[in-house]
Amino acid sequence: MARPVITTDAPGCRETVIDGENGFLVPPRDVGALAETMERFVLEPELIGRMGAASRRIAEERFDVRIINKRMMEAMGLG
Repeated sequence: MARPVITTDAPGCRETVIDGENGFLVPPRDVGALAETMERFVLEPELIGRMGAASRRIAEERFDVRIINKRMMEAMGLG
């Protein structure tokens, strides 16, 4: 979707974000940090396009089903 990401710095979430490159990580259950991070996109709208493009690139590199399936097949000695 080419969107920047704000997520918590917790297992399962943090793997989708390179902090400062395609979005931001905030501490779990820290409403203040979340609000400040959201406000950053309002105050620095130029981050949205840059980080969004990075999110798309990262998603394609890390989570493309064809790439993942190929790696799995190779790991199992089937590809």
